[in-house]
Amino acid sequence: MWINKCTKSFFRRWQRCGFLNTSAATKATIVEQSLEAPVILKALPVYPPFLQAWYRDFKTNLPLGIMDVERQVFGAPIRKDILQRAVIWQRDCLRQGTHSTKNRSEVSGTSKKWAPQKGRGKARVGSHRAPHWRGGGVAHGPRPRSHDTDLPRQVQELALRSALATKFAQNQLVIVQDVHLETEKTKDLKAILEKNSWDPLAKDRKQGHSILILTKDHKNNLDLASRNLQKVHALTAEEILDAGDVYNIMGHETLIMDKEATEILQTALKPK
Repeated sequence: MWINKCTKSFFRRWQRCGFLNTSAATKATIVEQSLEAPVILKALPVYPPFLQAWYRDFKTNLPLGIMDVERQVFGAPIRKDILQRAVIWQRDCLRQGTHSTKNRSEVSGTSKKWAPQKGRGKARVGSHRAPHWRGGGVAHGPRPRSHDTDLPRQVQELALRSALATKFAQNQLVIVQDVHLETEKTKDLKAILEKNSWDPLAKDRKQGHSILILTKDHKNNLDLASRNLQKVHALTAEEILDAGDVYNIMGHETLIMDKEATEILQTALKPK
């Protein structure tokens, strides 16, 4: 009996000590875990950061290779509302604002009283240059003024990305190795456009597709050859960026760019 009681009391004490030690170790582990730096999980992008596009030879339209273009520029979301804001802003800036009318002090004619004040049995009449008389001045008519409006630069860049993404999605963007013309003759440029099927209706220019050619710098032969073709214009990438020129990009059906102009555009328009 005495041995059994001693054994039971010994096991009870041993269990209590083990339980206390176990709880202390558990608390120490929790404290150590709380002191460790939290693990931050970052979501990986679903799509690769680049898109692939063919670049071709300007004269033969043969594919020369594949180049990577920024998805954030040429694959950006197409914002119709931003495109509309940019086009309206550009068209406002293009307005001359030279509309003008003559008021009663500017029209020709005498300023004397047109009829006696009393005795005629009719209404009183003052100057015959008043607006309600034929040949009189215009009341509250248009005056020369500026129609310019403001558009934030970030909205301009967003509109340029949407315009380039639209051309890329609609297969209206052509990237070439280099825009090189040996002569400044218009017929040579026209022959290249017709041969490469970039302008299938070029024979009838009134209904032909409009083409915008973007290069890194102005090229004399290209400028001279394209100025005699309707709906064919040549600009530089810097001019498009400086002016936020969405109107010309969206106003031409086909956009032709060389590789250098493509690099300039995607470097400048990539979101920081």
